[in-house]
This record gives sequence, structure tokens and C-alpha cells, in this order.
Amino acid sequence: MIRGIYTSSAGMLCETIRQEIIANNLANVDTVGFKTDVAIFKELPTMELRRMNDTPIFPPHPFKKAPLIGQIGTGSVLDETYTNFEAGRMQYTGNKLDVAIEDPNAFFLVESENGSIKYSRDGVFTLNEEGFLTNMSGDYLLSYGDAPNLEGNTVLINEDGSRAMRFERIQLGGHNVSVDASGRVLLDNQEQAQLVTGIAADRKAFRKEGSNKFIRAYGEVTASQTGFNPGYVEKPNVSVVDQMVKMVEVSRAYEANSKSVQSHDTLLDKAINTVGASRR
Repeated sequence: MIRGIYTSSAGMLCETIRQEIIANNLANVDTVGFKTDVAIFKELPTMELRRMNDTPIFPPHPFKKAPLIGQIGTGSVLDETYTNFEAGRMQYTGNKLDVAIEDPNAFFLVESENGSIKYSRDGVFTLNEEGFLTNMSGDYLLSYGDAPNLEGNTVLINEDGSRAMRFERIQLGGHNVSVDASGRVLLDNQEQAQLVTGIAADRKAFRKEGSNKFIRAYGEVTASQTGFNPGYVEKPNVSVVDQMVKMVEVSRAYEANSKSVQSHDTLLDKAINTVGASRR
């Protein structure tokens, strides 16, 4: 009975984690470039059931003390949380500084305030007070510092995380700024910079940080030969209906495990106070 309480409580903990992830997905239903998170659970080790008073089996299993009559599960636990990188829907805004990446595997390379490289599909850009081109999180968009040779697999970030080439923050001294379909940043229709986009051989190399930013966990990042959609933004790949259905599933599973705990608690109460009560 105590094992049943542990098994049911493990299920309740798993459903609590699922609910938190689903709630976070729903909270970011309007966050540009957001990618859905999914929780993966695994079964805890299964225990074999044997009758205690049976004689050993010999042959052919001399090391088995008694016949196997079944198995019992011991619950589940969180295995991992992975990110679904499927591309979201493109939405037209008409803003000259809005741009969406066509390649679903590519990311903008941006630089945070402390100088570290981040990766994002947030294409809602703006000019800050100092004239730097930034995204909505305040990260700086990057341009190539030198004329790059982007033929083949041009490495942007090395295996050890260092920069393979020089990047510069994009600073513009005007207001008539736009981005074209080639990723060029234009000022009064004159090219001023080229947006840097990267891609990794394994998308698991990008780990989520915050809502719509990623950091590189391992591996090289190479230049992406992607196109761009000016005036568009990529909406999150969150299906509200799907997430709401999962929320209902979580609620029912949590309630079922909760009732199981209550049932085992009732059985323990009877075993201790009724069956096991001492009599004179």
C-alpha cells in the first residue's frame, strides 16, 4: 500500500511539471519566434512479483528463488524537456523593420549587453536611443565586420564557442531604415549592413533561454544561406486548442492519481486501526 502511495505521488509530480510547461506555452501564444516545449517522461524500474513460499526452480533457472507471477510499476519521472523547432505561421505587419527568416533551421545571431552571443527568431526590430538596431529583448543585431566569403559551410562560431569571424553591432544615423529580402539593412535605400544568421548541424545544440532566445550548448554554428520575408514576423508554433486539450488531460490524470493516494490512505487506516488493532 505504501508503494502505491509512492507510485501515485510520482504521477502527480509528473502531471504538475506537464501543467507548468503547458501553461508556459499558452502564456507565450503571442510571443514572436517562441517555440513550444514538450515534456518527456520515463517509467521508473519495474519490480518482479514472486510468491514467497514457493520452492526454487531448478533447472533451468537455479538463481531464481521462486516462479515469476507478474510485474508491478513503480511510477514515472521526468526524462527531458525538448523544444519543438517547427516553424510558426508568418504574419504580415507591413513594418519596415519587421523581418522573418525563411529557413526554419536558421537563427539571427544577436549580442546581449554583456557581449555574449545569443540566437533568436524574433524578427521585430527597432532602433534604440543610440541608433543601434535591436530586437524586442534589447539584444543587438549583428553584421559582418569584414566582407565574408559565405560559400560552403562558413563557420561563424567555433566548436569551443569562440567567434570564427568578426561581428559588429549595427548602428544607423537616420530614420528611413528598412530590411530587404536578402537581409541587407538599408538606410535611405543604401546598404549599411548584412544581418548575420546561423545554423547548427544538430538543432539540439541550441538550448532555450527565456521565452524566445537560445544559447549554443555544443558544436559549430555555420552561416545560413536563408532568404528573408520583409514586413513579416514569425508567430509562435503554439496550437492553443492542442495545449488546452493537454491541460484537460493533465487535470484528469492528476485527479486520478490523487484519488489513488486517498484510497491507499484509507486502506492503511483500516489495516492499522481495524485489522491490526490489539484485542483482549
